[in-house]
Amino acid sequence: MNAAALLTFGRWTAAHGALAESAVAVPPRSGPVRLPHSERLPLLLFSQVAWDGVWQRPQEMARRLARHRPVVFCSPVQVHEAVGPFAGRWREMRSEEGGRLLVFAPLILSGEYRHGAIRAANRVIVARRLGALLGRRSFILLTNSPFVDWLVTDLRPAAVGYDAIDDFCAFEWAPAGSRRREERILRRADFAFAGTDSLARALAGRTRSMEFIASGVDIGKLQTPADEPPELRGLARPRLLYVGTLNDRVSGRLIADTARAFPHASVILVGPRRATFGDWRFPPNVIELGLRPHDDLPGFYQHCDIGLMPFADNKAARAVNPVKTLEYLACGLPVVSTPVPDVRKFYEPPVVVAPAAGWREAIARALSGDGDAARSARREFAAGRSWTAMTDRMESVIAETERRVIDKLGTEAGGGEP
Repeated sequence: MNAAALLTFGRWTAAHGALAESAVAVPPRSGPVRLPHSERLPLLLFSQVAWDGVWQRPQEMARRLARHRPVVFCSPVQVHEAVGPFAGRWREMRSEEGGRLLVFAPLILSGEYRHGAIRAANRVIVARRLGALLGRRSFILLTNSPFVDWLVTDLRPAAVGYDAIDDFCAFEWAPAGSRRREERILRRADFAFAGTDSLARALAGRTRSMEFIASGVDIGKLQTPADEPPELRGLARPRLLYVGTLNDRVSGRLIADTARAFPHASVILVGPRRATFGDWRFPPNVIELGLRPHDDLPGFYQHCDIGLMPFADNKAARAVNPVKTLEYLACGLPVVSTPVPDVRKFYEPPVVVAPAAGWREAIARALSGDGDAARSARREFAAGRSWTAMTDRMESVIAETERRVIDKLGTEAGGGEP
């Protein structure tokens, strides 16, 4: 790119950045934000999942890892997200866990996954902002995004980790060259985790250290009695609930067929709808509520009658180990899922697994076999799977990596800026 093109590109980026900030009324910065001093290296957790998105493994990881070391949770937010699904909730910076966790959601230009020029501009924006936030201190990078190999070269972390929570490269919206980017991260990674057994086995030969660490559940939060959400009041029973993102991993046809098969039931969908899900128009007994705060979910679980996991039969869906499985079970709900490898391996039974052809019968069977004893058994099944146990194991791997890094660098942990 010549000097004139660079100048034009710079002006374009600045103009669009100013427009983006004015569009969402970015609040003025209150002053420098610093990580607390610690004897341990801070962790930069760069997430494909937004803090204000569907609550799952990355957010739980960040909160619990912050009990061991300072954590920066970074997940950039595109302009259309800030004025759309995250409207009224998006904040660029917030402090959690007594200041040991900084949640950083820098605003970036929309089109991140469609246009290379926008992706290049966003890279500059994010790298500069993170560089200013982290300063000159050493840190450990842990990312669940396969698209950000540039973080390694631009920010030069002391160590790199990868948490494969999804086969993001298999999604329709994944940018060109995603597999190559993921390969570069895997080759550089000092340690790697996978949230599904399927992904752990698929990636094991491509990185130096891979460990399957299953996700957990917050039993106490989910089993604390919650009021019936206003959106559910007056809805017919049985109430068939799906919680999660509606995207190309979820079968819209199966949701529609379920609603027609149970015309007197309410089929309730809680979660954002993505463009890749398609323009499905459902029967009137389907109630689509969109994204809801995570703190509101116990009320939905506790006041519905069955949990659904209507996954499509595609590569992206076959790689999941759904967090919602344990959340449904922790509330005692009967659960019906399509045949996903990790669900069959780890959750069947108590989960009822059935293909689309037997879906209606499986739901009817799950509802007819429900009762106090069955609900108690499901709660007991989920009770041993905690987020704390998951992150304690992760921290032990991170701490061992940190010791090797410190020995190699000959520096003290927590060096750099106070």
